[in-house]
Amino acid sequence: MSSKNKFAERFNAIEMFRFCEQCGRCSSACPITGVNGFNIRRLVRHVELDLIEEIAASSMPWFCAACGRCEDACPNGIKILDITRALRAIGPEERFPRQAPCTRACPAGIDVPGYLRLIAQGRNEEACRLIMERAPLPGVLGRVCPHPCETACKRGEVNSPIAICTAKRFAADHAGDPGPWVAAVPPGTGRRVAVVGAGPAGLTAAFFLRKKGHAVTVFEARSKPGGMLRYGIPRYRLPEAILDEEIERLLAAGIELRTDHKLGAEFSVAQLRETGFEAVFLAVGAQLSRRIELEGSTFEGVHWGVEFLCRVAEGRPPAMGQKVVVIGGGNVAVDVALSALRIGATKVALACLEKREEMPANPWEIEQAEGEGVQMLYAWGPRRVLGAGGRVSGVELVRCASVFDSQGNFCPCFDETQMTIDADQVILAVGQASETAFCRDFCFLEDEAGLAVQKGLIAIDAETQQTELHGVFAGGDAADGPATVIHAIAAGRRAAVSIDRYLGGNGLIEVGSGKAEGGWEKVEGGRGKGEGGKKENYDGRREHGFAEMQRAEVPSLALPERRAGFGEIELGCNEPQMLAEVRRCLQCDLEICLAREKRQAEADR
Repeated sequence: MSSKNKFAERFNAIEMFRFCEQCGRCSSACPITGVNGFNIRRLVRHVELDLIEEIAASSMPWFCAACGRCEDACPNGIKILDITRALRAIGPEERFPRQAPCTRACPAGIDVPGYLRLIAQGRNEEACRLIMERAPLPGVLGRVCPHPCETACKRGEVNSPIAICTAKRFAADHAGDPGPWVAAVPPGTGRRVAVVGAGPAGLTAAFFLRKKGHAVTVFEARSKPGGMLRYGIPRYRLPEAILDEEIERLLAAGIELRTDHKLGAEFSVAQLRETGFEAVFLAVGAQLSRRIELEGSTFEGVHWGVEFLCRVAEGRPPAMGQKVVVIGGGNVAVDVALSALRIGATKVALACLEKREEMPANPWEIEQAEGEGVQMLYAWGPRRVLGAGGRVSGVELVRCASVFDSQGNFCPCFDETQMTIDADQVILAVGQASETAFCRDFCFLEDEAGLAVQKGLIAIDAETQQTELHGVFAGGDAADGPATVIHAIAAGRRAAVSIDRYLGGNGLIEVGSGKAEGGWEKVEGGRGKGEGGKKENYDGRREHGFAEMQRAEVPSLALPERRAGFGEIELGCNEPQMLAEVRRCLQCDLEICLAREKRQAEADR
């Protein structure tokens, strides 16, 4: 008998299935009814009509979030999730997801469900280690990551996504002292690697290469490591103490740091190779503002966004006037506006080309700016900066009718509407750029190969981070373009894998977190959950009301206190809040495992 026939027989054993009243309460309760044509009642009806193979071959069984709301609503207690999971198990192989949606959406591929389970079991240090398998700055990421994982989180289809980023922060902040584990490294390989730039990409590559036993030296142009984490992200988002703690922890693994060493000034790539470094990773970042030609931009009182944030971070901010106008629609522009409020500006306006929903800034940062009183001028672009006696007096804006053309390309179109705003200062924050003048310092190596630069970025192989120069790799904003911290970390890890292979290693990054367990242990009969010392098989049962559990409200600094200084705004969750939050997880990865195990079990019958 085929496995499908066996499953068809077993449907008759599903509890109280024969008492379905066709009332439709299951589909009415389902949060995704109608989405992509999904209807849980359709699945049940196909089984009733013996159309099992047809519905199992469709995408419908995997659309289900398996939240259990349908079972809560069923008056006869039919185990609808058992039906759904059985259909998944007999469906075609190509329907099986490879990963949980959150892990798939993470640029660094962090095992999100795994560390959520570890937090739920009170194993915070192990959760932190699991995160560090892919991203060695968990406390930083838990504060500044734009968390695409939450956008992809299937729990969002039920009510609200899991607070994954907050959970990452919780794991890092409650991990105790993982220092001894971080510092443990294998015997040295005798191979030397130079990393240029101590930002997120450089630090990540350095850490993973050190964990492979290579000798790593990081060269940093500034006096302190961190790159844009230190000099571009305000302290109210990322406290310096958190950054320092996590960087010092990585350096304790035996990474040598040389500050005040700038590529193109103190050394060149050729000199690094001549002094015994067998591989070089360039992670110099994009730590300059992108400049635009704008009439009046040379007036006194005009600043550029990235340099402004750097001065604030270094404790030498420019004197603020009463009225400040910020030009730009990204996260840098929002950070500039909020920082200006904190260092003395009375009134701050932010003008951007985009409508609110088009702004590249994170939505929650836009809300924060609005909440703190920044005047948001959507769909306005700068025409010129006005001045008198060589100093800023205002800015003339023009209405932006559209930002993108019909193909989605950036192509602003303006109408005739204009507006003038008085200003003591204008801060232009319209993007970031990488310093590429250093390229002349390594255009020729011993093999006379040149380093290609395209559109201001170092040309690389996207999968390996390899440049056209033998033994030279690049990543982060200087090679991939300005992006997020998690993208830079992912690039650093990819580079570490490629460099290790280049040096003769296997390219496997295993830093001893116990990732294979992911918070769960293999026990007889399937995936097991270790809670309170008791192992229980994961069978997917949902407690009554599971689907109604609400997302935790993350405490934040009161509005009146924010402008008083650079105190951290988001305060994080306490333990009871976080334990309740992580237990909202749908365990999408284990749902995949459960379907595979059911499939195998039936094949073996």
